[in-house]
Amino acid sequence: MKKITLLIVACMAVMTAQAGAINQDKADKLQNSKVTATVKAEGDIVAPPADAEQMLYNFQGHDTYTDKDKAFEVFVVIDNSDIYIKGLSEYLTEGWVKGTMADGVATFAAAYMGTFEFWGDAYALDFDGASFTMNDDASVLTAAEGYTTSVEGEILDEFINVTLTKALPEIATPATPTITNFTEDNYGHYLEMTIPTTDVDGNEIFASLLSYQILVDRGGEQSVYEFTTDAYEFLEENMTVVPYNFTDYYDIDVAGKQVYIYGDDIDQWTAIGVKSIYTVGDKSRETRESEIFWYQLTQTAINGISSNDVVETSYYDLQGRKVDANATGLLIKQMRMRDGSVKAVKVLR
Repeated sequence: MKKITLLIVACMAVMTAQAGAINQDKADKLQNSKVTATVKAEGDIVAPPADAEQMLYNFQGHDTYTDKDKAFEVFVVIDNSDIYIKGLSEYLTEGWVKGTMADGVATFAAAYMGTFEFWGDAYALDFDGASFTMNDDASVLTAAEGYTTSVEGEILDEFINVTLTKALPEIATPATPTITNFTEDNYGHYLEMTIPTTDVDGNEIFASLLSYQILVDRGGEQSVYEFTTDAYEFLEENMTVVPYNFTDYYDIDVAGKQVYIYGDDIDQWTAIGVKSIYTVGDKSRETRESEIFWYQLTQTAINGISSNDVVETSYYDLQGRKVDANATGLLIKQMRMRDGSVKAVKVLR
């Protein structure tokens, strides 16, 4: 898959997350609407206390737009009489809503959830309010009438018959992931991976508690690969551990299905590896790691060409301006081949 295709697919999906891609008709409707959302102040965004315990719950509900049942994972925080839920919107999976508990009912007023981006435009997402009944220990929350989210009145999420059930995840050793391909296109080198959401015994584990890590072997010297904001322009901070459900909608696909890799010394790598990491508990964390899967590299696997095939090499900055071969930063390396074709890769030096 070419990167431009990945970008289009990711944008159309908006927020894939646990529940799967959002209905394309709904995405098209938003894109074609006349909505011009006003981005609200960061201070308006709801968040639970930083020291509060985040508990994992299973979501089950009926999507009235697609007329399908959906199941995914959300997080709940209970702080005295306040209750917070994260993940109710497929468009903004990191968004929290805040409610108040009294007499076995959790009431959530309409409120601003946060901002998501779609095709370069920023939209302020509102939660339109909901009421959940709770059992005695708040391990089950139900909302038969469900809830909606919207952007200036344009409804996005729309669920009924919603049930949230507290999950009791147990620590487990995740199954070993695999790298199925490491290749090159005109945008750089990329991995294709399969990361199971099962443990070593084949039992299902929670995707929201699963992460992965990329490793590099340079002739016996191994190190952890770092996703930096210099190379990955849509990251907000450097990362060495990537959550299973994470995507930057450009270089890193959900579940590690396609991940672009950058480095000016890739031709010196002898193997590239991946391992899964499973973490249970918020405050009292317990973590187990899978075995490392190593994908052996050859010069052909790394760049698909021999250095003898390159007749001219040029470097350009991201604005397309030609720069000196000794320039540093994020550059486009353009190679003119003996057969007249041109290959380009992104390098960080």
